[in-house]
Amino acid sequence: MANEQSRAPERVSSIWILKKSLGMFFRVKSPLSLAAGVIGLPMAFLPLCLSRQLQKLTDLIYLLTPGNGGQIAPVLSALLLLGLLFMLRLFWQYLEGAVSIRDGYRTQAYMKETVLKHVCTVHYSYLENRDDFFTKIVFADTHACQEAVQGIQGMFDAAYQLITFATTGLALWAVDPVFVLVLIATGIPAAVLSYRQADETFRRRTKWSEEGHMAIHLYHLCTSTDHGIQEVRHYELFDYLKARWRAVADSYLHKKNQLVVKHVKANIAADFLRSSVYLLLLLVTVWMIYQNPALGLGTFTLVYTLSEQLQRAISSIFTEIMQFSACLSYLKEFFGLEYLERDETGPFLQFKKGEERDDSKGGDIVFDHVSFQYPGVQREAIRELSLTIRAGEKVAIVGDNGSGKSTFISLLTGMFSPKEGSITIGGRSMEKDKHELREKISVIFQDFAHYEAPLRENITVSDQERNCSDEEILSLARQIHVEDVILEQPQGLSGVLGHLSEKGNTLSGGQWQKIALLRAAYRSRADIMILDEPTAALDPLAEAQLYRDFSGLTGHRTTLLISHRLGITGLVDRVLVFREGRIVEDGSHEELMARRGHYYEMYQAQAKWYQ
Repeated sequence: MANEQSRAPERVSSIWILKKSLGMFFRVKSPLSLAAGVIGLPMAFLPLCLSRQLQKLTDLIYLLTPGNGGQIAPVLSALLLLGLLFMLRLFWQYLEGAVSIRDGYRTQAYMKETVLKHVCTVHYSYLENRDDFFTKIVFADTHACQEAVQGIQGMFDAAYQLITFATTGLALWAVDPVFVLVLIATGIPAAVLSYRQADETFRRRTKWSEEGHMAIHLYHLCTSTDHGIQEVRHYELFDYLKARWRAVADSYLHKKNQLVVKHVKANIAADFLRSSVYLLLLLVTVWMIYQNPALGLGTFTLVYTLSEQLQRAISSIFTEIMQFSACLSYLKEFFGLEYLERDETGPFLQFKKGEERDDSKGGDIVFDHVSFQYPGVQREAIRELSLTIRAGEKVAIVGDNGSGKSTFISLLTGMFSPKEGSITIGGRSMEKDKHELREKISVIFQDFAHYEAPLRENITVSDQERNCSDEEILSLARQIHVEDVILEQPQGLSGVLGHLSEKGNTLSGGQWQKIALLRAAYRSRADIMILDEPTAALDPLAEAQLYRDFSGLTGHRTTLLISHRLGITGLVDRVLVFREGRIVEDGSHEELMARRGHYYEMYQAQAKWYQ
């Protein structure tokens, strides 16, 4: 397995993809599906049985004509048996269709779950669209899932059709070997067309994906309640956006329609060829019976049914094989996600019940000559940064936009790994002990999440192993003066929040930020707290209250506060001023003001607006 994972996706063999595909297919198979697969083997002989029985019935009916001495009883018996065979085929088609649909859903669910796991476990840098990650995810989630289900299911259908091909082909060979050879030859063009069409569709989808995403983006700008809908309404941009959407969508649909028309014309030509050959074989059969009446009318019925079955089997076998060959490109994209760089710990790692956990304090935070550079960017976001933050210290991090503040936090929380240098907390490496160290950190990110869930879960999700009563949660909210967000809910902590809730219980930005503050405070095991712009959505009174409650919110924890508003810097022990990826000033508020450097300029620029 290690050797397989060391290969680049571009060099993965089709055999390896086939093995992975079969493994995935059998993994999602239910007992009913496996039973249907076993039943399907004898059912593959059913077309031959029907053709033979129909031949027999035709000959028996012919004997009923005057002078041939036929009897009605054998005809009725043959007709009854034929009806039973038709009923059996109808039952099998229903069972096969139901199982196929169910397996398709299970396979899609498995693939979508796998895509979700990839998104949750890849290195954080991919979530900033490294290597066009989101395009790959959308492509895998939509086209790859759908095509893989059809392609893999088609291969198993082709296996059943091989049995039908063998049995019907031998029976038709006994009538005339040329019939079989002609039918095989006329099935090849359809198969080649199927492969070329599937391959062309894959290449076009890859090429047009950005155009399709743009059409979806423009459409959502007009229909979503997020993403600046107020601005769209205020500036009356609907006609402008609709015109852009229509232009992109029309171009996208025009190209797709051109491809569809091209494929339909080719398929009509292939079908015409098959139908012409089919009619020709029936004419030849009539001539053979005319030349040798001893063959009987049943021979015509046999050729009529067997030619149709054999033609369908040949077409299905060739088409399914060719389509699966084209499907390999989709599966390569899907399985290629396994090669992406991973977060070493991953969010799916959980402590087992009863497992001993590390309850030691976080300790000092140490950055030792740390440098970091975003993929595809020439300039380093963090350059040769060396820093020690003592346990329990309160630190404000300030600086201009793009100065490296958010990158510093992403490195500290293990979202990114340094290009050079090391980061330790309490002497333990963030690179090696990421999961355990993250448990000791509570964070309010600038873009915090809004969970479509009860208010209680929105708070307790940060520490799911902690079990607090409603009274304890409300008491914690009172300590940091955000209890109003609970008391204002008609159903209290049980009320469901978000657009998708039954009553559309959406909150204001400030209310969501108070929930985020409470969520961070709820994480009891954390002894490091990071607050990234914690007052951005709060009104001035709520912001002032947060400043007054700052020590109650952070307690004994080591605290890092990132903010563009410098009013809180007087409450911390230390201020770090970032500029172009470096710390250019380090000291208390009073010390930095006395130096009259960059911090002094920023503080004075803000202060004059309040004077």
